[in-house]
Amino acid sequence: MRPLHKAAVWNPHDRSDGHAGLWFDKFCNQWFRKDGAWTMTNDKVDNAENPKLQWINDVTGHPVGSSEEIEEYSLRVVRLAEKRNGRWFVFSTSWRFVTGLGRSHPVENGFAWHSTLGTPYLPGSSIKGLVHAWVTLHAQSRSSCDELGRLLGSPGAVGGVAFLDAIPIKPVTLEADVMTPHYGGWTSKDRVLPGDWRSPTPIPFLTTAAATPFLFAIAPTRTDREQRPTAELDTVSGWLRSALALAGAGAKTAVGYGRFEQDATAQDELRLRLHARAQKIEKEVRDAREVRQREACLARLSPVEREIEELIAVRPNKSESAFIFIMGHMQRNRWTGDAKVEAATWLETTMKRENRWKERSGAKNPAKDRTLQRTLLVKRWLAGE
Repeated sequence: MRPLHKAAVWNPHDRSDGHAGLWFDKFCNQWFRKDGAWTMTNDKVDNAENPKLQWINDVTGHPVGSSEEIEEYSLRVVRLAEKRNGRWFVFSTSWRFVTGLGRSHPVENGFAWHSTLGTPYLPGSSIKGLVHAWVTLHAQSRSSCDELGRLLGSPGAVGGVAFLDAIPIKPVTLEADVMTPHYGGWTSKDRVLPGDWRSPTPIPFLTTAAATPFLFAIAPTRTDREQRPTAELDTVSGWLRSALALAGAGAKTAVGYGRFEQDATAQDELRLRLHARAQKIEKEVRDAREVRQREACLARLSPVEREIEELIAVRPNKSESAFIFIMGHMQRNRWTGDAKVEAATWLETTMKRENRWKERSGAKNPAKDRTLQRTLLVKRWLAGE
């Protein structure tokens, strides 16, 4: 990675609502010239003046990730797991969590960012590897090993259960941490023996804060949806729960990083949010379909009929009968000539369909029969009056 051009330093990417991972990986601006070379290493021991730590702190000031995008992605993961008769869980970090430290970066330690969400995540392959290692290490019998191969796969054979990527269920708070190796002299540039008498070198790195909830999901790999492999999923769920709680995921698990505990409260809250979001999406789809259907119907109508339908759709009092509303427009001379006759024809058809067409009345005073009078008025309009 090379230093940024000055234009990029003075006019950087807006990371307030953008992809924090792209910002962290591509826009590092803490380089300076030292002995004719670009470097991010200085001789100061104060971490506050450490350019690498300053760059890490640049993404720790606010949560990363979009709530809208995370919720949309979570809904897709849950739907996929449920359609495949799988299961999903919410686990929260007991302490800090970090993954991707081995990735190349000017601050020496990288970070694994989700390519679209811009948040930390745990790849499904890593979760499967963690569970496989956990079961292998703690298998109590030969049958456990055989079950491990059947469920998680073996050389030349696909396992019965797949692991989806684990993603956070809300924007993530990031924190900076520092590791300080006390044994120096291990690199090829050093010409002295390694030892603990050399000056320690603080190395900052980026981490996920404690109590961050993540969505995990598993699903059977076979396509027969009529069969529900309940026992298999129970077994793998138990393995996953134990591996996350006791072994930990990601890097630096030996010092307590990456431990997860199942979070029933967060899982229930997520279920309610996703249910509300699914209903909202279904309503939007239904409304859009109705709009398309209405537009298709309007396209088949004459200009007068289309105008009538559009007027009815926006009438202030939705409880008012459509034909009475249109009669009001007719009485105010909205249409003339052939258009008026066409509108009167629409009124005749509508009134007959609704049993509101009455050419004779048995009342003692026909003038007070409103249905009769409306019919006679429409007939006059049909006659061109």
